[in-house]
Amino acid sequence: MKRTMLCFTALLLVSFAHAAKYDLGSPRLALIDDPVQVQFQGGAEASKEKFRQAIAFITASKDWSIASESDGRMELTRTVRGQHFVKVELTYDPRGFRVRYLESTNLLYENLKRSSATLRVIHKNYNSWIRDLVSGISAGAGVPGKRIIGFAPLEQIDAVPFLKDRGREAYKHFLTKPMPRAFAIAPSGAFGLSNPSAQGSYQVDSRFSYRDQFDAVESAMDDCNSRAQGACKLYAIDDHVVWTEP
Repeated sequence: MKRTMLCFTALLLVSFAHAAKYDLGSPRLALIDDPVQVQFQGGAEASKEKFRQAIAFITASKDWSIASESDGRMELTRTVRGQHFVKVELTYDPRGFRVRYLESTNLLYENLKRSSATLRVIHKNYNSWIRDLVSGISAGAGVPGKRIIGFAPLEQIDAVPFLKDRGREAYKHFLTKPMPRAFAIAPSGAFGLSNPSAQGSYQVDSRFSYRDQFDAVESAMDDCNSRAQGACKLYAIDDHVVWTEP
């Protein structure tokens, strides 16, 4: 009976680990949502004047300031408690708008090295601020829009660069995998996806405590680079597209 309970406990720990997102080393960190764009739908457009009014109202109500402005472009800043500062670029036209990160202070922004990959991370509050800002501008513009974070929506298989038919089938499979998960690509069409079983990922020690040795990023990059001689880049981690166009 005791042996059965111990085995059951180990299985629960494995299941829990598979449900967790990729570990960035601190619960305060998140992969940065950048850029965030909204495309107005159904051929709808917003006049520049109406859009400008919506931006001015929302930035004031959400504690943002317009630092500079030119035709179709603004730089917005926000300072929280006199310590945390961020600056973003907002570009817009009648068909939609885009918010792009420029710089920050005391928001933990970093190019985090993992295996042969670089992950852009920031304090998780930044993503919340940007989502709030974008939602407010969209509502103020009064035009239905589709929000896209990063290069493309995660589920948009045809948007993944370089892949041939076999690679797109592999990406479909990646989308069904539990987290943590990662997918890497190369200009040659090579690809790699995280594979816990290939690394002996889960281990229970003699005291029955759980230890996770699996790194989804390392697994995907190694899998891809084994066929692409080090030319691979990460496309996605968990539910986040991290690829940026060269």
